[in-house]
Formats: sequence, structure tokens, C-alpha cells
Amino acid sequence: MAAVHSIKAGIVSVSAILTACSGGGEGGDGPDQRPPDDCVVDGVDNTTPWSNTYRVKRLAETTFEGRTYPIVSAMPWTYTLSAVQCGKNFPMEETDTHYIVESQFEIPYIKGVTEDIAWTPGVTNKGWAIGPDDDPAELIATHGGMRPFVYHVNAGYEYGYATYNGDPLPDDPIRFTGFRPTWVVRPDGDGYKMFFLNPAAPDSQGFEWPRHGQNWQLNFGLYVDPEGKVYVPKPAKAVVANHDEGWDDYHGCVTINRANAPVSITRTQFPGNESYYASETFLPGYASAGAPGHKYWGQKGRPMEEVAIWEDDGAPGLNSPGNYHKPYSGGCDQAGFNFAHAEGFTWPELRAARTALGDIPTRDQLYKITLYRYLGQQQRTELLGTLSYEQQANGEWIPTGSGPEVRSLNDRNGRFIVNGPVFQDRGDHVFAVIEDL
Repeated sequence: MAAVHSIKAGIVSVSAILTACSGGGEGGDGPDQRPPDDCVVDGVDNTTPWSNTYRVKRLAETTFEGRTYPIVSAMPWTYTLSAVQCGKNFPMEETDTHYIVESQFEIPYIKGVTEDIAWTPGVTNKGWAIGPDDDPAELIATHGGMRPFVYHVNAGYEYGYATYNGDPLPDDPIRFTGFRPTWVVRPDGDGYKMFFLNPAAPDSQGFEWPRHGQNWQLNFGLYVDPEGKVYVPKPAKAVVANHDEGWDDYHGCVTINRANAPVSITRTQFPGNESYYASETFLPGYASAGAPGHKYWGQKGRPMEEVAIWEDDGAPGLNSPGNYHKPYSGGCDQAGFNFAHAEGFTWPELRAARTALGDIPTRDQLYKITLYRYLGQQQRTELLGTLSYEQQANGEWIPTGSGPEVRSLNDRNGRFIVNGPVFQDRGDHVFAVIEDL
């Protein structure tokens, strides 16, 4: 199979591509959920057929099989802090290093500062990634003192991940844990002082570098005091790594959605228990950049609110992996690719139990993923393999895999995997193509 491949930064006209790839009228995305213009930062494209529902950011473009696809990062506006919190004018004090926002325990939106922190929908969690029914005000009232609360980030960003931990750490009754900390907040007289930590000199501030697990100290998140004020570091102090900053300009592996509906992707946040949070959404007619992380792919056409949950994905009396409604797992980044059938949807007992309950995905909710590798030195494209599903007479969907690089996982679920490196020095690229069954 021959293909012409190129990657180029910039914005292109894609109306013809969208018409061809979005299944005719599939591009309309409902009521406008965008924030007011004064809360939309540079780089957000509000002209796509999906802009009402998703924050679409253009990263580059790629060409596969003679067709040009914009490479984008898409996040539902309902998970985007700017859309949820824009218009709330919380009193705020600015210091040399941070902001103190009187947001009544909510994650505050500060234009140009918290643009890439996400809002995690929930009943009482006020946007924090702590569980939809957890109330930060109640937790602080119960356990006392200023507490760090974990948060999520928009699709494409790779900082600040943390989650709830079922095993309490010393002196941490709320039981959170995390990694990649850059600051801590400590009492200072009648107030609090923020310390920014240097990984090369972890003890330079007079206390240990915040850590997680096995009796290590915990100090990570955005800090909230007993009055509901949130302490937010200034961007220069809270360094982020993301696509916009050029961490993956090469785009060695991209996912192209040629199906008729979006596919919502979640990521779990480690360490701690597995909880699903919003990641990329693969939009029809677009390519999406790969990103590291423990990813699970939702059923086609289901919104992120139905995909980024753990509840109701198991069955009574079963040791369920909790992802029955997620047919695939994995993804790719600038170093390599790793795509597989998800264990939950292929778990025999869980699959049989959900089928007996009448919970059988439709054909249109499922899809196949085909992997191709462009060999830069040879200037040709080779097929790596296809992961798909076949429906049985009783309604159950059985995983299938075919192609030269597809391997069985040798487990009783019958799953398949296709994985390998991306050799940037050779000019190689990998394409994961989503198509309808």
C-alpha cells in the first residue's frame, strides 16, 4: 500500500474533508456550550462543525493516503474550566508568586492562569477530581486545616495528575496521593506561604520533597483553606508540558477518525485507585496527537459524561475490571504505540452477565482500529494490523485481530494487541485509523 505522508504546523481549510468524513450530517453538535469570547484563549478554533460542544485546538496537519487531516486536541466544554466558571468574579488577592481566590471551595477560573485545568463534573465536588459526591468543604471541616485537592487537566496536557488513595498515608485522613508536585503551602503566622520546590535540590526549603506512597509525605494539588480560598501558583512557577509547548512537534503517532461519530477517550490517574477522567475526543474528519497515559476508549457516539465514569461498568458479585463499556485501551505518543482490546469488555463472566442484563452494544457503537506505519527511508506505508469485534449469535461481541504485527495477549479473554516503537530518526510515522464496523 502506498501513501504520501507529511506533517506541517499551521491551520488549513478542511470543509471538504469534513463533508467526506463526518457522514454527511454527523458534524452538527447541538446547543452552543462555548464560553463568552472573553474567556476563550488564543488557539481555540470556533469555526469547526464540533466547536459548539468541544474546545478544539489546532496543533498541526498530517496527510495520509492523499488526504489532509488537521491534528487537533478536543475537550468537551462541559469539562473545561473556562466554560464552566467564566463569568464568576471571585474576589482575588495577588502575591508575587501566587493568587488567593475566594471561590468558596470551587476550582477558580483565572484567565491566562488556569486555562488548562479541567472541571470534573460532579454533584458536590465543585470541579475537583475527587469523586462526584465528595464535598471539599465537608472534607476540610471534618479533617481540619488547609488541604491540597487534586485536579484534572484539559486533553493534551501532561501535568498535575493525582487521584484518591484507598490506603491512607500518614497524617492524611482525606487520603489523596499524587505525583509531579512543584509547590507546597505551609502555615505562616495567621496566613499561609507558598514554597516552590526544585527537584534538583529537594530539601532546599527545609522540608522533604512531597512524595506519594509507602510512608512518604503528601503535599500536592491546589490548596484550599478552611474558608474556601484556593491558592493558585503563577504559571511561571507551575511549569506545564503540553502539545502547545512543542513537546511533540514531530507527531510520530496520530489517530485519525474516519468513523461517523466522535470517540471519547479517558485516562486513569495513578497512583491510587483507577478513576476515569476526560482525555482526548477523536472527532470525525480529524487526526489527534498521541499522548502518554493509561487510556481507555469509549463506545462510538457516547458523550464524555457517559464514558469517563467507573460506576455501572461492572456486575454484581464479580471482580470486575470496571470498563465494560470501553472496547479498547492504550494509545500512542512520540516514542511508540500500544493498542489493545480492553479487558473489561472482553472479560468472559462480565460480558455474559451484562449480555444477560440486555446490555449489548449496537454495531454502530463499536468500531475497528487499523494501524499503519509510514517508513520514511523507504517512502512507503505498511499495514501493521487491525483490531475489531465480531458479534456472536447470542449477541456477545468477541474480539478479533489480524495483520502482521498483531499478537494474542495469551489470556483467557481472547484479546489482541499491536505495539512497537516509532523511529523518528528514520522519518517513520504511525497512523491509527478508526472506522465503522
